[in-house]
Amino acid sequence: MFNRFSRKKIGLSGDQVKSQLFRLTPRLSKKFWSAVPFKLILKLWLVWACLIHYYEHTVVSRAMKKCAWGNWEKWEPAAQPHRVALFADPQIMDAYSYPGRPGVVNGITRVILDHYLARNWRYVQHQLNPDSTFFLGDLFDGGREWGDDYWFKEYKRFNSIFPRVPGKLMKTSVAGNHDIGFGDTVVRESLDRFSAYFGEMNDVVDVGNHTFVILDTISLSDNVDNYISGFPKKFLENFNRHDHPNPKILLSHVPLFRDPEKQTCGKERESHNLFPLTKGEQYQTVISPEISKNVLSVIDPILLFSGDDHDYCHITHEFQLPDSTETKIANEYTVKSCAMNMGISKPAIQLLSLYNPLGSSANYSPDPTYSTEMCYLPDPYKPLKMYGVCTVLTFLILLKHCFYTKRYHGGKRSIFSRLFESKQDTSLPLPISHASEDKLMKASAMDNIEKPNLKEFGKILTVMTTSVLFIFSFYYLLV
Repeated sequence: MFNRFSRKKIGLSGDQVKSQLFRLTPRLSKKFWSAVPFKLILKLWLVWACLIHYYEHTVVSRAMKKCAWGNWEKWEPAAQPHRVALFADPQIMDAYSYPGRPGVVNGITRVILDHYLARNWRYVQHQLNPDSTFFLGDLFDGGREWGDDYWFKEYKRFNSIFPRVPGKLMKTSVAGNHDIGFGDTVVRESLDRFSAYFGEMNDVVDVGNHTFVILDTISLSDNVDNYISGFPKKFLENFNRHDHPNPKILLSHVPLFRDPEKQTCGKERESHNLFPLTKGEQYQTVISPEISKNVLSVIDPILLFSGDDHDYCHITHEFQLPDSTETKIANEYTVKSCAMNMGISKPAIQLLSLYNPLGSSANYSPDPTYSTEMCYLPDPYKPLKMYGVCTVLTFLILLKHCFYTKRYHGGKRSIFSRLFESKQDTSLPLPISHASEDKLMKASAMDNIEKPNLKEFGKILTVMTTSVLFIFSFYYLLV
C-alpha cells in the first residue's frame, strides 16, 4: 500500500503535501492557535507570575519578619521563652454571612477569605513558629444556627484552613457568641456540640511556667438555664480548691466590663470611638460588672486576652481578692480579628512571649514574666486592587493587539499564522500581464491580511485568563 502523501508515488510537490497535511489538521487547532500571539501572552504571563508571587509570598514573608520575636523580646540572651500566638474571630464565611448576594459572588468571596486565613496561618506557624496557639472564639459565623450536617462540613473546613502542627499545642475551645449564642439565648445543642468537638470550654492549661485559664463567660452570663451556666460556675467554685501557683492568664471571648471614658484603648486601636457598651440579639460587647468583678477576684490573673470586638484595645483592671484590701492590677488585651472581612482595615494577631525561669516563685517577683506584641498581618485589600489594575491593563493590551496593531494594515503576520497557512504553487507561469499580476498580488495580499474581530479577541482572552488562573491555583490550592 502506498503512502497517501508520498511525493514519489502520486507526484505531489512538497508544498502540495504540506497543504494536504494541514487540511487534515483539526480545524479548531488550525484556526485557534494561529490567532494566539504566544510571545505577548508569555510576557504578560511573566508579569502576572511576578505580581502574584510578590503579594502571595514576598509581602507575607516580610510581614512575618517584622513580627519576629527577636525584634521585641527583651529577655536575657540565654533565655528560652515559651512563645504563644493568639488568633481572634476568624468567623469563617458561610451561607448565613451574606444571604442577599448571588451564589457566584459568595463563592468567589469565600475562596478569597479562606485563602487569606489559610495562607497567614501557614506563614505564622512555619516562619514565626510559636510553641502554642490559642483561638479566642467566633471560629464560625453562623455556627449557632446550623444543623449537624452543615456544621460538620464547616468543622472540617475550619480544620483545613487551620491544620494542626505536629508537636505544637493548639487550643480552640474558647467559644464565641457566633458559635453558641450569648447569655440567656445560648443554644444548648450548639454549646454541647462545640464542647464535644473543640474541647472543654472551661479549662486550665499550664505552659511556659504560666497557667492559662479558659473561661466560658458567655455561658456564665446565662440567668435562665442552670444547665448552661452551671459548668462555668462549678469551674470557678473548684478553681481555688486546687493549687495554681504560677502567674495566671485568663482567656475569654467577650471582654470584661470597663468604663470607656476612663479605660481608653490606646493608640493602636483603629476606631477613634470609645469602646462600645451595647448589647443586642445574640451579642453583648462586655461581660456584666458583677460577673467581671467575680472572675477577677477568683482567677487573680496578671493578664487577660479577649476577642469579639474585632479591633485592638488595651486597658488595665483594678481588683481585690476576697478578704484582702490590696489592690491588684491586670492588663487586658482585646485582640484584633485575624480575618479580612471583620470591619477593620488591618487584621492582626497577638504574640505573647513567656519567660518564668523561677517557676511558681515568680508569681511574687516584681520582674515581668511576659511580653506581648501585636503582629499585623499583610494588607488584605492592596493585592486585590493590584490584581484588578493588572486585569484592566492586560485587557487593554490584548484589545490593542487585536484591534489596533499595525499587522491589520499590511504588517507582518505572526510566525504561528505563517506556520498554518499553505503556500501557493508558483511552479507554473501565470497567463496574464505583469500589470495584472501586480494587481492580483496586491488583492491577494489584502485578502490575507488578518482582520480584527471579537472572535479572535475571545480566543486570546481565553488563553490569557486560563494561564493566569493556573498561577492563582498554584498559590491558592497547592502552596
